[in-house]
Amino acid sequence: MARADLSAMLGRLEETPAPPPTATEPAPPVSPSAPPAPEPASSPAKEQPTQAGYKAFERKETRLRGDQYSDLTEQARRLNRVKRTGTPRITENTLIRVAIDLLLQQRETLRGDTEDEIRKSVGL
Repeated sequence: MARADLSAMLGRLEETPAPPPTATEPAPPVSPSAPPAPEPASSPAKEQPTQAGYKAFERKETRLRGDQYSDLTEQARRLNRVKRTGTPRITENTLIRVAIDLLLQQRETLRGDTEDEIRKSVGL
């Protein structure tokens, strides 16, 4: 059986690519079914994501000390052992987000030029 020519099946593609959008033209949407970007929250209370899971969060990498990572893992495991069935899994990232919320509640007291000074400014 002869191989089908892919370009014949798809039709002739444009030889020259379309020019990129200029600064005055808005970029086309990524996907017609993509939800609009969320509006920035005007209050300090943040809405918790629903069943969308980890994809509802922004990605941010961080470096942790070995003791921090192992303690986070142990605490996540401990909380998962005693949590109700059917609730979302608790991960190290869950605990990091809670810690960030706790830190941001004390934003007015944050002071210092080094990590140790900042830690002391919030009572650690």
